[in-house]
Amino acid sequence: MTESHSKHILSIMVDNEPGVLARIVGLFSGRGYNIESLSVSEVDSDRFLSRVTVVTSGTKNIIDQIKAQVRKLIPVHNLIDITELKSFIGKELILMKLDIKQKTVLKIHKHIKNIGAKILFEDKTVIIIEFSGTPTEISGLIKKMKVYNIVELTRSGLVSMALGKDYIRR
Repeated sequence: MTESHSKHILSIMVDNEPGVLARIVGLFSGRGYNIESLSVSEVDSDRFLSRVTVVTSGTKNIIDQIKAQVRKLIPVHNLIDITELKSFIGKELILMKLDIKQKTVLKIHKHIKNIGAKILFEDKTVIIIEFSGTPTEISGLIKKMKVYNIVELTRSGLVSMALGKDYIRR
């Protein structure tokens, strides 16, 4: 019987110092674990702490190994598997540049308004939009906007936070 693979969101509080991200990524790559999404930013400048959010997948055994090995890294203060909490929010940000033609501008504007995206830049040749949503919503937006000729896009990694009183201690 084969174990099923599941996606996990790991929220890791680390010292904000050079080389920390390289050590975390090196741990994953050195052992052949895949990183599906990665987001990192300083969250406490007074204490020099950053939060690294890693989305990965694997069997329960593999996820347990990843968590145990990450926790052993010296700059790691805490690790929480967000997907094991009762409830959480997970969002990504996308910036998308669309090649516009005069006859499609109104359709694009209507679509952007309907989904709650923002126009960050517009001229006679391109529109750049910003949208925040779940990974599924982001993927759906990309699929819908392909008809308008996507010139370029960039997605942030997933960021997540527990609801209620579940949280990652600093």
